[in-house]
Amino acid sequence: MKKRKYGTLVYIAVNILIIAAIGFLDPHLKDIGWAFYQLKPLWIVLAALCMVMFWIMDGMIIQYLLNSIFNSVNFKKSMVVALVGQYYNAVTPFASGGQPVQVYYMSRFGVSAGNSSSVLIIKFFMYQVILSIFCIPAFIFKSRFILSHSLVIFLISTIGFIINAGAVFLIYSLSTNHALVKKMVFRILGFLHRVRIIKNKQHFETRLEKATVDFHRSISFVRGNIRDISVTAVMTAVQLIFYFSITYFIYKAFGLKGDKWWNMVFIQTFLYLAVCYFPTPGATGASEGGFYIFFSWFFPENLIFVSMVIWRFITFYLNILVGGLVIISQGIKGLAKSDS
Repeated sequence: MKKRKYGTLVYIAVNILIIAAIGFLDPHLKDIGWAFYQLKPLWIVLAALCMVMFWIMDGMIIQYLLNSIFNSVNFKKSMVVALVGQYYNAVTPFASGGQPVQVYYMSRFGVSAGNSSSVLIIKFFMYQVILSIFCIPAFIFKSRFILSHSLVIFLISTIGFIINAGAVFLIYSLSTNHALVKKMVFRILGFLHRVRIIKNKQHFETRLEKATVDFHRSISFVRGNIRDISVTAVMTAVQLIFYFSITYFIYKAFGLKGDKWWNMVFIQTFLYLAVCYFPTPGATGASEGGFYIFFSWFFPENLIFVSMVIWRFITFYLNILVGGLVIISQGIKGLAKSDS
């Protein structure tokens, strides 16, 4: 527990150092005070509310999918699962830590590992599908613009899109092949047993057998329900629109004019593709640098650093702050229950 806490603190410190380094290299560092003074608070509140709505939509999607299968999980518990996931996605490489912890929290709420895994995979799959759909108009309308500024940035974004599309294909293939998933899971179990991470192999085989059956049963249930897929797709699209709109509200907070909302959304899509598979926790370094590069084409030189700091705080540090508070509150509740 202490190692994890100190690891998070070190990680946050590294992020702050990266931001400080970018600020130090900014020739307009002396204008930071003036830039903050220019801010219109209402637009910053709207930007923060977009992040809050992103979380709420995340919780709503989890609740909707769980209730489609179980009809037993309330919105409060779904929000706990969503915010815990946001926290661990932020502090682990490739956002890999969120889903396992979410499975654990759902198990505390009475959802089996197989069913919770299927819900999270369906959610992730729909997120990647809708993101890919967002990419199509972004590439159609903004490819020439990006290429005119940087071929390297365009290629990185294109690679991100290819990886994203590949993930969609892989998830779909696994979700339709029960035998393949079972074979992969049991091979991993066998490896863990051979290296003595797992001792009671038979016990885990029984649990995993049930989990894979639950997984494919719930996947098949949702796949056969067009209404559930359609509702999840619409909610995911709304969720992404909220997230991609944050930069536009920061732009408006400085009283800037001239660029349209949809312009910012398309460029934010390119930025997301460019940094989302960067192998550091929270895409540290890539996110800050990427924002600085992409949006220096829209923000004046003396405002780009402050804009990046505000954007990173809203889209990243708020996840750690709010998600961390939720984890602490759940830990306190768990201790209270064990004492009683």
